[in-house]
Amino acid sequence: MKPISIVIAVVVVSVCQFQILAQTPQTPQTPQTPQTATVPGGNDLITKTCSSTHYNEMCKTILQSSPNSNGADLYGLAQIVMNIASENVSNIYESINQLQNGTSVDSFLDDCLTDCLESYQDAIDQIEDSVTALEFKAYNDVKTWVAAAMSDAATCDMGFKEKPGYESPIAQMTAVFDQICNIILTITQQLSDGKST
Repeated sequence: MKPISIVIAVVVVSVCQFQILAQTPQTPQTPQTPQTATVPGGNDLITKTCSSTHYNEMCKTILQSSPNSNGADLYGLAQIVMNIASENVSNIYESINQLQNGTSVDSFLDDCLTDCLESYQDAIDQIEDSVTALEFKAYNDVKTWVAAAMSDAATCDMGFKEKPGYESPIAQMTAVFDQICNIILTITQQLSDGKST
């Protein structure tokens, strides 16, 4: 686990947890760095790759913040974002666990959080399968598993909407995870299309 990846994951989760505690609906924020890192020989590829995604700024922040992006090819960039997704989904699972065990919740909310734990455990497994598929360059499998993880995360949020007056307390975290997964899908599609440079 790379230190800079941990920092990004912690920043994302911390921002989202603060938003939950504040109970103020906000647009998901992308992780920020004080300055854009200069990556000799890799910055052009990062810029080109990220410009194809729906979340250009988040993509560039993740990749330019990683020392492994220095000189990395497209496959290497995919690995970096995949590792971030893996750390992110695990952190969300732990946040759900803390919400359920650390606060007083009614029976409906408790049931929803229990369902979310199950959904996010599935998402963790699917991201792990995606990591393995990426190692074998099985790009269609990567896309299948990542899409499944996104679906599980969405299922968690939808559970809270079954009763009026309830909203997912992890909606912001789910949104960030969804954005990271979207970046992975875009880069994986580029790899699948043979855009290795």
